[in-house]
Amino acid sequence: MVVAQSVDRSDPWASRLATARALELLAPYFTANDLESFFKFLIEDQALGDRTADVRRGMLSAGTSVIDLHGASRLAALISIFEGRLGQPSLASEADDYIKEAVVILFGRVARHLQASDPRIPAIVDRLVEALKTPAEQVQIAVSECLSPLVTLMRPRLPILVDGLIDDLFHASKYASRRGAAYGLAGVIKGTGIGGMKEFDIISRLKTAAEDKKRYEPRQGVMFAFETLSNTLGRLFEPYLTYALPLLLTSFGDSTTDVREATQDASRVIMGNLSGYGVKLILPTLLEGLDEKQWRSKKGSIELLGMMAYCSPRQLSISLPIVIPRLTGVLTDSHAQVRTSANKSLKQFGEVISNPEIQSLVPVLLKALVDPAKTPNALSSLLKTSFMHYIDHSSLALVRPLPYEFKSSIMSDNRSFLSLKEDSENVVRIRRRRLLKLWVTSHP
Repeated sequence: MVVAQSVDRSDPWASRLATARALELLAPYFTANDLESFFKFLIEDQALGDRTADVRRGMLSAGTSVIDLHGASRLAALISIFEGRLGQPSLASEADDYIKEAVVILFGRVARHLQASDPRIPAIVDRLVEALKTPAEQVQIAVSECLSPLVTLMRPRLPILVDGLIDDLFHASKYASRRGAAYGLAGVIKGTGIGGMKEFDIISRLKTAAEDKKRYEPRQGVMFAFETLSNTLGRLFEPYLTYALPLLLTSFGDSTTDVREATQDASRVIMGNLSGYGVKLILPTLLEGLDEKQWRSKKGSIELLGMMAYCSPRQLSISLPIVIPRLTGVLTDSHAQVRTSANKSLKQFGEVISNPEIQSLVPVLLKALVDPAKTPNALSSLLKTSFMHYIDHSSLALVRPLPYEFKSSIMSDNRSFLSLKEDSENVVRIRRRRLLKLWVTSHP
């Protein structure tokens, strides 16, 4: 029943956040006897599943502080509490997912107090691996992060662990299990270092699975692995892009929708993590793919070039003048699917623009980048636009190539396009000065 007096009352989340902060500051004064009741409060009373994100983070921070200071004194009891919670069936609620994610993090924190020779480590790792099957991505990410520091404590068992994760990645019947295995594999490789890729022959196994034509699950699992490895390892994964690129191009034209969607997700993450070296590494291969006679290969190259819209702003500004003209060149291809992919890829570059004024000019700017004859229209449209919003890096990346390509046209204008960002910042400065002046006059 809803209490009538509480209907119009605002949520007092600030009080709960203050309580979490107080518990964190009191952590040094906890005794061994306080630990069990404290963690039961966090888990059973659902303090870790609070509806407010700041409160959840505060409670988790308090829990990790207590474990770091006193966890070694009550290891067995804490491990029992966390194992019991992780062993319970998952409930279809958001709060349950938050609690499980936090318990995984706390469980991994407790395990750091164990010695490498402790017989409980394999059981803890097995429990964490089992939690990877939870159909909640935040839980799987938390498990992946917890596995990395534990890898050094169980080196002899790593081959068995990796074999089990790869088997689940390719053959598990449920989507969540395959996805969780990919996160687990990425966490293990991060813990071993990039040398683990060669030690466990990861790329060769992924290539073999990508060639499985009987079932789509192994091919989808390969894309999951590329996504999580790139997300977890970051730029350390770039040397392996030369091996991953042919598999990505092939999977864009896969006959199964699930594989194609997984390929798009993996490509988006990979492109988002690319450095300048990574762009130079893959861009020539992708541009060569546009000249392929096989339409499927050409389509894959086009879609992967479209994913470059998710590159970092610096890499995006470098690649835009090269990529957009080549994509526009295949808009008249004889194959309908190639033309459709080219249109879709060009639109993706417009979707990453957040500035409202630049967003409205995307079609005009794209045409100007492709056809120099359309430059005057772009210049005129930009000069007529009043910029009231901050121009972010992605928006500026679409504008900046114009001055370099058509310098003579721009130098004749009274206003340079490179000053757009400066102008938008000046608007912000003027507003700040007005607010400061208003405050000073009202507070003599």
